[in-house]
This record gives sequence, structure tokens and C-alpha cells, in this order.
Amino acid sequence: MTADKIFVGRKAELEQFKKVIEDPKGQAILVVGHRGMGKTWLINKIAEIAKNHPSLKCVCVRYEVTPTDGVDSILELMMDHVFDAAQVTEKSFDGTSRRLEQWRAFLNVIKVGDLLKSLHRDVKRNTRDQFSELLDLVSGRMKENQRAIFIIDPEKYMQKDSDQSWAIVIKGLPEKIMLIFAQRTEDVLVESSTFASLDNISHIPEKRLDVLEEQAVDELLNQRVTDMDYSVTEVRRILCKYKGHPYALQGALDLLKAGTKLEELPKDPTGIASAQWKELCKRGKDVIRLFKAYAILEVGIPDEVAEVVSKLDADTRQGLLADSFLCGLLREEGYGKRIYHAILADYILDQIGEAEKKEYHSQAVDVYREKLKDDREKQTVPDALAATRLSEHVLIVEGEAAFVDTFANECSKALKNLGFLDAVVGLSERALLYVEEGSAQEATVLGKLGLIYTIRGDIDKAELMHNKSLEINEKFGWLEGMAKQYGNLGLIYKIRGDLDQAEQMHKKALEINEKLGRLEGMAINYDNLGVIYLKRGDIDEAELMHKKALEINEKLGRLEGMASSYGNLGLIYKIRGDLDQAEQMHKKSLEIDKKLGRLESITSDYCNLGAIYQTRGDLDKAEQMHTESMEINKKLGRLEGIASDYSNLGVVYKLRGDVVKAKEFWEQALELFKKIGMKQEIEEVQGWIDILKEK
Repeated sequence: MTADKIFVGRKAELEQFKKVIEDPKGQAILVVGHRGMGKTWLINKIAEIAKNHPSLKCVCVRYEVTPTDGVDSILELMMDHVFDAAQVTEKSFDGTSRRLEQWRAFLNVIKVGDLLKSLHRDVKRNTRDQFSELLDLVSGRMKENQRAIFIIDPEKYMQKDSDQSWAIVIKGLPEKIMLIFAQRTEDVLVESSTFASLDNISHIPEKRLDVLEEQAVDELLNQRVTDMDYSVTEVRRILCKYKGHPYALQGALDLLKAGTKLEELPKDPTGIASAQWKELCKRGKDVIRLFKAYAILEVGIPDEVAEVVSKLDADTRQGLLADSFLCGLLREEGYGKRIYHAILADYILDQIGEAEKKEYHSQAVDVYREKLKDDREKQTVPDALAATRLSEHVLIVEGEAAFVDTFANECSKALKNLGFLDAVVGLSERALLYVEEGSAQEATVLGKLGLIYTIRGDIDKAELMHNKSLEINEKFGWLEGMAKQYGNLGLIYKIRGDLDQAEQMHKKALEINEKLGRLEGMAINYDNLGVIYLKRGDIDEAELMHKKALEINEKLGRLEGMASSYGNLGLIYKIRGDLDQAEQMHKKSLEIDKKLGRLESITSDYCNLGAIYQTRGDLDKAEQMHTESMEINKKLGRLEGIASDYSNLGVVYKLRGDVVKAKEFWEQALELFKKIGMKQEIEEVQGWIDILKEK
């Protein structure tokens, strides 16, 4: 039997877990032990037992968290994932089929998908309050014999001072909901008096996870000491010096399988990682480079990234990993492989000098930067791993200022298009720690944050960010930055319905871009002005603006801009009654946006096509378009888009004669439009609702 399939001992702990989950009360379970005591090993077995429980229907979803993950960010991720699972949108699961399968199992067992389809995290509200409300709703729909178990397994340790927030979450856990935390003895939840004072905490085991009992060690040896040059008795006599230490025992057995002699094994558990590294080094320079690369890259990465950073070709890497010992030191996670245990990864990092570390980080920078550059040049969907990891490696190689520039100029737009808005916010906040107050870098990062808050519907905060950025740019006369922020503020005023102010902002931006000869900026300004004129009903002027924008975008070969111009011209043709031409424009826009992976723009394309089909009387197709738009808008947390989708669906149901459903959608739209402060839309939807009331 392979090592990763073997589990021995821990019978008392497993029996304790079975009793704990029989109790339906909402609770937290702490699995505490020193590094290498097999916490993850035990938790994996616990999850297996829960899944196969004879009388309870349990589902488990696992989250590996890092020291940079705060409580709110973890809860946000969980809420977003369960919402996305209800929408059956596979792209939202971090590229991991494992978590996708876990969430699908959750919905299949708990059967709350219909409920979750209508819910999405509100970025303006307290995260923990929303998480508790979500769990209350899920718990209320669960049967008495059902359990939802969420596993929080830190890669190293949890964020300092996170115990207070976790205590609030755990204290309010509803029935049938359980959170399992893996913790080292010095970790924050273990040392927290606040956490210890809660009355719904269970410890498995009661104190801390200790070494394996002698009987369990014997069982492990009997299963693993096969095809060796030694007998079980010989191996037991030597391995008794590890006194049942799980990591040391498994590591030692792996080493024996790999050819290490019994007498060459380390004297105590602390030497196992060193021995593993020594065995790796015996296999030559290629192996050394490969595992140093994995240690530097930290997260699960695709094979081609490992090859570039280690400077090995695919055939060489595949040949090396055909060795069962080497392959056994890696595990699948995230986007690919990583080193299986932090003890070994940390040891390998300690063996790399600072200059050599920078060499590996530089290789990572090159491969991720090239991926993003290639995606930009080909105008295709950005590489998600490169977008999230490039800045981290740049920080090591090039420093804080380069981190900020890389995030702002290479990663932020890619992350935005991918819908990774939380990542943009998180990286922006880190970047602001590194910039000089009143600098061009600060102005740029503030502008990026403003765009995300606009998407999320937090218009006041977005305006604050853009005004701060504009103030810095105006102070130093940085014209390009001024143009960008004038344009961004124009979008804010348009959303609020202040079209005169919006027009003024876009004209200011256009004037600067014309002065600088920035064709791309001019095209954006023309398109934005066209939207303003269309809202005012000046169709001819709107068409002129969009055609000017399209001419520039086609000249530049700028697909993103062409998609926007096509979409805007589609609106013009619809108003003029040329539905075929309008449909053609919106389909052109959709084709480009899908190629680029521009989620926000795809929602607009669906919405516009829905309006075409609605006008033609094809209400089923119209509903399909508006529903697809809403799925993406909810994923993005884009309140303006969600409100528009509700409004459009209300119109569809009104045309069908279902006034009850129409009123329901319009009331949901009205609530969101009021939250955002969109005056024109508020008046329009309120008017429709009033007409229904009169009837």
C-alpha cells in the first residue's frame, strides 16, 4: 500500500470525533500538536470518517490558509465559493478540482443551492455578520442528521490576533455547523484566553496530538516494510529511537525505500528533513534545482513553471519524478505541485543562499511576467497564477517600489478582468504601505482601488479614492494621471445621474489626452462621452463619439476598446430600430470580451443582447441573457450590474403578464439602486412599481 493511503492509530481521537459530531450544536474542533505530529494526516482521516458516517450525512470543505490570510478574507472566500457553487460556475474555484468537488458535494447533500443562488456577499456590510447570517440560513435548511464541516488548515500559522475575530464567529455558530482548526501548540487559537472561554469548543485530543502508540507504529511498519532488504523486526529496532513521531517515521520509511541504510538514518526526528535533503542531493544537480524551485515558488504550480524556474526541460523533470521517492515529496494543490510538508520546504529554503534565492525568484519573475505579457500581446485571458504571484517575487528581487509598479502596471488589470477583486484590494492595501505619501505611486494605487470600489457599488469610497489620486496628480502637474482620474470621476458622476458633471470630467480628460497625443485615452473618452449623450437622448452626437472611438481602436488593433465601441454602437442601432445591426454589434463585442476574459464587459454584452431579444418578443432568450449577466455580476459583487439585471428581468416578467414576479424583481433592483445612489434608475424603477400598484 502506498504511504499516502495509510493511516494508523489515533483510535481514541477518531472515537472522540464520532461522539462530537453526534451532537448537533454548532462548535469548533481544535486539533492541536507540534509540527510533524500528523495534524493534517488526522484531519484527512476525520473528513473520511465524516463522509462515510453510517447515520449522519456530512460534507467537508477544506481551506489551506497562509499567515497573510485574515479572518475576513477567509470568510469572504468561503462565502464567494459557496455562492459560486450554487451558480455552477467552475472558474471560481481557484483552479482546484478538489475544492470544486467538495462544494458540489456540499450542495448535493445539504440541497441549499436554490437558496444560495439569490445570495451574495455585500461588500459594504460587516463580513462576519454576513457569514453568520449565511450559516443560519444554511443550518435552517439542514436536516437533523446533516452536518456541514469546514476545515481550516494553516500552511504554517494563522494571522496574529485573529483569535478575537474567530471567537466571534465560533460563538455564534448555528446547529449542525462545525469548523475544524489544525493548530500548532504555540498558535494563536491555542494560546487565546478569549477562545478558551467559549463553551462550544472541543479539543481532539483533549490536550494535544502526541506521538503514535506502539501498536500503531507496529501497524504502520507491517504495512510499509515490504520489498525492503530489512525485516520488520530490524526496522522496528532502529526506528524506536523516533518514539512514534509521525513525520519522522514516515520520512524514515520513505528514506529506507529510497535506498538509505538503516544505520544511516538520523538519530532523532529533527534530522529527518536534513536526511531527506541529503537523499535528494544524491540524485544530482537537476533534482537539487527542481526542489529548490518548488521551495521558492511556495504554492502549487504547473509543471511548466517548475521547469522554467529550475531550468529543466519537460523530459528531464518527468524523468526525475518517475522516481517514487521524489514524487512522494510533492503533493497536488492549487494550480499544480508543491512540496508536501512545510518542515521539508523550510529546510530546503535554509539551504539556499541569499544570492541564489534571488536567482530563483528572478526566474519566477521572468516566467510570470512573460505569461502576462504574452496574454496582453495576444489579447487573451490573463494567466491567473501569474497575476496573483508575480508581485510577490518582484518584492524579493527588485524591492518595494518595484512591487508597487508591478502590481499597478502588470497585475491589477489582469486580476480585475479575472474577477479577482479581493486580490486587487489586498495587493492595493499592501502597496500603499510601501509608497511615499503624495507620490505618483500612491496616486496610481488609489486610482486602482477607486475602480474596484466603483465595480462593487461603493461609490462614495470610490469617489474618495479618485479625488485623492487627482489631488496628487494636480499638485505635481502629472497630466496623464490627471486625465485618468478625470475619466474615473466622470464614471462616478454618470452612475449618480449627474450627467453635466460627468460630461465635464470626460471633456477635461479628453483635452489632456489630445494634448499628449494619447490615442488610447482619447478613444476611452470618446466612448464615455458617447454614453453620456445617449443617456440625454442625443443619438447623433452619441453615434459620432462611438465611431470616433472605434476608428482609433481599430487603428491601434486594441480589442478591448473595439469591444466597448461595438457594444455602444449596438445601443445606437437598437434605438434607431435596426435590431439586426444592433445584435451584430453586441455579438462582436461579446466575442472579443470572451476572448479577453473581461467578465464585467461580458455582463454588459449579455444585458444588451437580452434587450434585443426582449424587443423582438423572444422573452425566453431575453431571460437567459439577463440571467447569465446576473450570474457574473454576483460573482464580481457588482451592485450596479445586479440591480440592472433585476430591473431587466422585471421587464421580461411584466411582458409575460406575471406582475407578481415583475414587482419582486423591481423591488430588489430599487433597493440596490438606492444603495448605490443612482437617481435616474431609482425614478424609473419606482415609476414601474407605482404603475403596478395603481393596477
